[in-house]
Amino acid sequence: MKLPRAKAAFHTHMPYATALSMIEGEPLAYAGQTSLKFYGRTAIDSDYNGLALDEREGDRIASAMGDADIIFMRNHGVMVLGATIAEAWDDLYYLERAAEVQVKAMSTGRPLIKVDPAVARACATQMREGDPESARLHLESIKRILAKSQPEFAS
Repeated sequence: MKLPRAKAAFHTHMPYATALSMIEGEPLAYAGQTSLKFYGRTAIDSDYNGLALDEREGDRIASAMGDADIIFMRNHGVMVLGATIAEAWDDLYYLERAAEVQVKAMSTGRPLIKVDPAVARACATQMREGDPESARLHLESIKRILAKSQPEFAS
């Protein structure tokens, strides 16, 4: 395995994060508080090669990911890695929320006001301190809602 730290990986084409994979420059502007959770944790795979139909493409993407937890794959979508399913899912959820807010702000046509990098770095550290337990509780709450609304889910 190319990235042994990754115990869970989610790859999606969620609309807002995918939209940010299709624009020039850095996908996340770090202008909104939610996006700061990902400060210093993202990579960009700029080499869209069509459908990933063999192991070589997976190896190439893993190399492009490097030490990042999140990779924006140009013209394609995103992949999020985590130490647990809950952590990867939680990051994926909040990544889409951050992307949604940024896309809506960008749609005004007015410039984004980016957070100072030192503040962004400090906030990212603060946000990550309780992440594993927060992520576990977040996923558990979603599972309870799902079990209540769709009991067949548990079977």
